[in-house]
Amino acid sequence: MPKLKKWDVVVVGELFLDEILSGLQALPRLGEEAFARKYAREVGGGAAITACGLAKLGAKVAVLGVVGKDGDWLTGRLNEFGVDTTHLELHPDEPTGLTVSVSTREDRAFFSYYGANDTLNPMLRRREWIDLMSSSHIVHLATSPDGDQDHRLIPTLKSAGVLVSLDVQSHMSWLTSPVNLKILRAVDLFCPNESEAEWVAGETGVHPVLRGLRAKGLKRVVVKLGGKGAALTWDRKECFIDPYPVATEDTTGAGDCFNAGFLYGLLRGEDVESCLNWGNICGALSTRELGGLRGFPSLPELHEASNKRAKAKKVAK
Repeated sequence: MPKLKKWDVVVVGELFLDEILSGLQALPRLGEEAFARKYAREVGGGAAITACGLAKLGAKVAVLGVVGKDGDWLTGRLNEFGVDTTHLELHPDEPTGLTVSVSTREDRAFFSYYGANDTLNPMLRRREWIDLMSSSHIVHLATSPDGDQDHRLIPTLKSAGVLVSLDVQSHMSWLTSPVNLKILRAVDLFCPNESEAEWVAGETGVHPVLRGLRAKGLKRVVVKLGGKGAALTWDRKECFIDPYPVATEDTTGAGDCFNAGFLYGLLRGEDVESCLNWGNICGALSTRELGGLRGFPSLPELHEASNKRAKAKKVAK
């Protein structure tokens, strides 16, 4: 993409502190106590994870969101990755959003407090934020815009030459509301996981889901299939990719890491198959460590993994 904008990507969305407890033998029932074998603290929420992943790959990234007065650790961690946090809004009363992730080898549960994120959506209509978003090549919305109030945002950004991608973060009621279809149709890229794509399409199974999404007017959709890989429909073209093999420790934030790899490919002008491959690798490798970012690959690691996969395909042929 031409280097005429201030930012490569502006990421907008919910910000959380993630407290991760892993390695439990079983999830406790009410009244019981269970002890984790591993613990980590990390930034969480789709906006933070995708922004950090993009910055680690070398993109110039700013993040827009709301933190509480206790947000110093979170903003410091974002800065470590090279993410610009100067435009974050400070909530006067609520603490920064918090998620406690508790996992066994087979399953996991999340306990969250929305906190300062409750004032995010009105911020999307502030002139200051719109101007900042307009100064980027890509705006990634890791939130669920208000279909009644925010429907003008996406046309405004697109008229400024911005590519707009959206990941609404498992908000089922938002995804199944007919009023929000106009937003899904308006964005340049929609990035759901398998369940989210099924909710929108009203179908099950990858091929019926992709057809259902196109029938509802969504032209470019990347569907994250977890351990089954990923798929996309792109101007009626369909593409599928197998999962990248990895020894998984924790899947927290893997979909957001996928988004970072895919968007970085778009920034580099790669074809959509390569973008899908890069997203798949970033999502897979992020699961090597606890939290969404400790296992996220560096750019040399991404290229190495991509080249390794390409060589394996040639041998298979």
